[in-house]
Amino acid sequence: MSVRKRAVFFIGGYDPKSPEAFFDRLLREAGRYEQLVEAELEAVAPARTSGHLTIQKFHTSGKDWTVDTDFHFVGLDDIVLKDFDQPLLVRLGRYGVTFADYVFSGSAFAFMKHAWRFSLYFFYPFLMMLLGLAVSLGLAWLIATSGVALAWLTAPVIFLAAISTFLQMVAPRYFVLHLMDLWSFSRDFIHRSRKDIDEKLESVANQVAKVCTSGAYDEVLLVGHSTGGALILDVAARAESQLEARDLGSTKPIVLTVGSTALKIGLHPAAGWFRDKVARLVDNPAWHWLEYQCRNDLINFFNTQPARLMGVGNAAKPIVGRIRIRYMLDAKTYSRIRRNFFRVHYQFVFGNNKAYHYDFPAFCFGPNSMVVRGEELAAWQVKLKKEKQK
Repeated sequence: MSVRKRAVFFIGGYDPKSPEAFFDRLLREAGRYEQLVEAELEAVAPARTSGHLTIQKFHTSGKDWTVDTDFHFVGLDDIVLKDFDQPLLVRLGRYGVTFADYVFSGSAFAFMKHAWRFSLYFFYPFLMMLLGLAVSLGLAWLIATSGVALAWLTAPVIFLAAISTFLQMVAPRYFVLHLMDLWSFSRDFIHRSRKDIDEKLESVANQVAKVCTSGAYDEVLLVGHSTGGALILDVAARAESQLEARDLGSTKPIVLTVGSTALKIGLHPAAGWFRDKVARLVDNPAWHWLEYQCRNDLINFFNTQPARLMGVGNAAKPIVGRIRIRYMLDAKTYSRIRRNFFRVHYQFVFGNNKAYHYDFPAFCFGPNSMVVRGEELAAWQVKLKKEKQK
C-alpha cells in the first residue's frame, strides 16, 4: 500500500530542544535518506505553531512517487527548561524522593529483571551523586586528619567547595542533573501530578482525533522516542477514546515507539491508569502499534514485549522489531559513535547512511505504509520462529 499524504505526530525524549532546532536536525538527517533512495525532500512552507504543536509541511518526490507529510512536533522544551530552572536543593530533593519511590515500589528491581542494561541507566545519576559525595567527604577527611593545626575547622569548607564543584562542573557535563530531573518528571507523570504535561497531551490528542477523521490523510503516524514512547501512548489512548464511536474511513492510525522507555512508567505499581489506557489501545483493532528496540542502546527495554510485561492484551501488539545500528551506518561513523550511549540512542531518529529495513526518515517521508511494514515484520517473525522449531 502506497502513501501519498501522511500526518506525523512526534514526541521525543525529555530534552530542551526547541522546535526550530528539531526541524533543522530533521532536515539534515533526512538528507541522508535523499541520497540513499535518490529522492528530493523540501520543506514547502514555514513552520507554524498551533497550540502545543509546531507543524512543518514537507514534500518528497522519488522516481515514480510523491509524498506530502504534515509533521507535528510536540515540544517538551518549555517543561524541561522549567524543571532545570528550579533551585538546586529542590531538584536534589525531588530526585531523592523519586529514587526512593522507584526502589521501594519494586520498579527498579523490575528493570533489573527485564532489562538489566536499562537498570544501569536508572542507577547512573544516583551512583554519580554517591561518587561526588564520597570524593568530597574523602578530601574533607584528608584535611581533617592531616595534623595541621585547626585543620578540622577547614574540613567542612573543603567538603562544601568540593561538592559544589561537582554539582556545578562535573554533574552538568555528564548529564547527572538532567537525568535526575528526567526521573523526577517520570515520577510526576506516574502520579499524575503535572498539570502542564496533562494539558499538553490532551491538546495533542484532540488534534490527532481531528486529523484521523478529516479524511485528508492516508496514514496518521504517532511516533514516540525515549520518554516520548510513554507520552505518545497516552496521546494515542486519549485520541482512541474520542474516536471510539467515529468512522476512521481509510485512514490508518499507527503508533510507532522507538527506543522507548514506556516501561519505566508501565512497570510502576502506581501506573494502573496508564496500563488501562494501553489496554484500550491494544484491544482496538483499528489501531496499529509497532515498536523498535536495539541491543546496544542502554536507554530502551531491549528484547521485551511491553504490553505483555504491563499485563495487558494478548501480546499480539505491539509488533516488535529489533535493529542493529552497525548495519545502519558505515564502519567509520559507527566506530565513532558506538561508545557514546546518548548518540546511539538518538540514532533511532537520525538518518542512515546505509540501506536498512529501519530508517526513520523513510518512515516519515517515504511512500511505504507502516501498516505494511508491520505486516511484513510480523510475517518474517513467524517464519523465523518456524525455522527455529525445525
